[in-house]
Amino acid sequence: MTMEKVKLSDLSAIDRRLVQKAIEVREKAYAPFSHYKCGAALLDIRNKIHVGCNIETIDFTLTTHAEMDAINDMIKTGVFQLRTLACAVQSSSGYALPCGLCRQKIREFAQGPEAKIIAINLTRQGRIRHISVTTIGDIYPIPFTPAGLA
Repeated sequence: MTMEKVKLSDLSAIDRRLVQKAIEVREKAYAPFSHYKCGAALLDIRNKIHVGCNIETIDFTLTTHAEMDAINDMIKTGVFQLRTLACAVQSSSGYALPCGLCRQKIREFAQGPEAKIIAINLTRQGRIRHISVTTIGDIYPIPFTPAGLA
């Protein structure tokens, strides 16, 4: 897996905007049980930004993931491909990468395996601890595809 740590200033203006939007929408997350708030912002192929946050229920299987929420928002506008997705979570270590379920959904709606993933790790105070950049193809190289249904 290729992960490159970058500074916010190293990112393009649109990628910085995605980072900002992911951090902002994370504050709207509803996570009363896990307290694991996640925010996501994506750029679709028409250069429109869509956001999402996680929304928990007591039955965690019914929880909406932030990345899925942002993708669903994009689909409701009639667009079915994303270029870049930024994900923001608070963690004392590691990367802020999408879970396996979200990786599958991102890969299905990504422009291709080269679609960029921006992982934003935040401190408890909500400041950026570090940002890492990779692609969906790097973190999810072999997705389930329609061919698997045949």
